[in-house]
Amino acid sequence: MLEKFVIIITLLYSTVTFGYEDTKIREIIISEVLSHEGDKLVKTQKELSKYGIRNFLLIEYNKKFNKDYEIKSLTEEQAREIAEHLLTEYRLNEVKHSYSQMMIFDIFFNGGYNAGAVITQRALKRYKPSENIVVDGVLGSKTIAVINSVQDHEKFIDLITEERINYYKSLTSWELYGKGWEKRILSYRTKLKEMAMVDINNRI
Repeated sequence: MLEKFVIIITLLYSTVTFGYEDTKIREIIISEVLSHEGDKLVKTQKELSKYGIRNFLLIEYNKKFNKDYEIKSLTEEQAREIAEHLLTEYRLNEVKHSYSQMMIFDIFFNGGYNAGAVITQRALKRYKPSENIVVDGVLGSKTIAVINSVQDHEKFIDLITEERINYYKSLTSWELYGKGWEKRILSYRTKLKEMAMVDINNRI
């Protein structure tokens, strides 16, 4: 597993070094996040989703960009297109460190914007209590600036993992989906801490 993330770090570093467009970094992040989603149509009590794209997000995307995508026939290419838009829409492209960007985007993508911002802000309040961060469910410039000031990435990864699990445990659907969510969350902690260990010089 560590070898895989050495390759990812190498790809990310080469992107910075040789001046390639940062779309390469986004492609890697989106590929990792989508790898945890299925290609089957999923029906919950509230809505349909596919590749992790919920129907209401698809409707908003269609309206904004004059598309006619349908959730039942959504392709992986279309899902990647929407995911890339969401990464920028949520301002996660402004997060400096690629592994932090990947970790937080997975929270937003899996849990929704408000939940993603709340979980991130709660973790940051514990990491830097002196910053007086307001947990308002909005990923604004101050929150992003504090994320970008993180130095102890392994500590931050642990804190945000704890906050994510605590948040999900507060949901009534935890009993039904909790085991799968926890497995996904803990796998991200393991992978991202490996990435942080490889990136010992904060090169990305």
